[in-house]
Amino acid sequence: MIHRRLTIGQLYSKVELSEVLEKPKLSKVREGVYNFSNKETMFFVTLEKDGMEERFHFDDFFEGDYFHWDSQTVQSITSPKIQEIVNGVRIPHLFVRVRKKVRSRTQRFVYCGRLKFIESEDGTSYPVHMIYQNIDYIDDTLDERLLEVYNWTPQKIGKTTKSKISKKNIISEERRKNYKKPNKTERTGLVTSRVGQGYYRREVRDKWNNRCPVTNCQVLSVLISSHIVPWSESNDDERLDVENGILLSPNVDSLFDRHLISFSDEGDLLFRDEMIEELQKLGINTQIKIPISNGMKPYLRRHREKFNGLN
Repeated sequence: MIHRRLTIGQLYSKVELSEVLEKPKLSKVREGVYNFSNKETMFFVTLEKDGMEERFHFDDFFEGDYFHWDSQTVQSITSPKIQEIVNGVRIPHLFVRVRKKVRSRTQRFVYCGRLKFIESEDGTSYPVHMIYQNIDYIDDTLDERLLEVYNWTPQKIGKTTKSKISKKNIISEERRKNYKKPNKTERTGLVTSRVGQGYYRREVRDKWNNRCPVTNCQVLSVLISSHIVPWSESNDDERLDVENGILLSPNVDSLFDRHLISFSDEGDLLFRDEMIEELQKLGINTQIKIPISNGMKPYLRRHREKFNGLN
């Protein structure tokens, strides 16, 4: 099995893969797909199609742990190899790079792991547009190579996808059932292997652009994805709702968690008058205004009820 001989997040060229997997012909492959006789397949994807816009569209990208992929232009949903993938007989492995070359130097691919077919888009053929779940997706990774490909979207370079399918904010049943209450150590921002907790932290980090809106800190290893309304007071949907999440520096999170500070619906920092000197000692700008989405407002109102109860 390919995934047992490779490392998620590792960079590989086709030459390196041919050596690791002992497949000499692989080093000569120029296509984006390579099929093994043992019913495994490699997808080689370049996200930015510089110089190839007319032939290839910007329809290869991640949405959470889902991956959008256009097949080869000679394939439809009825093509034999595609049918093997659809029926789970053939396992695709995903290798992604953002750009083909940087400063005239050919870039290697990031190994993202195995794919599971989810659905194909009606009306697409030659190529057929397909949606996969990335089985080996690492929710809480701090690996910059993985984060670059996970976070890339056509919109970031001023392009759009033709796909009418969106998986944004879709929570799989597997993630939902694996989402457990985080323990104290996990809550302080340390990496956890549990799928659900990692998923929620990642969604909150994405919502807040990987920075604390109060301190502007961008050190992901210390930032805390807090619930506005605590776990114990939230129902199952609220516990996984990204609108109930806020990304905070440890000192700000501690104050927020204890309802010593809160935020208005307009994003103003709320605090007691006697707290102003302490906040300033912590380097917190008491005049800060953070962005508030409409979905956050019901949660913030519940948070302010406790904040006001302490005043």
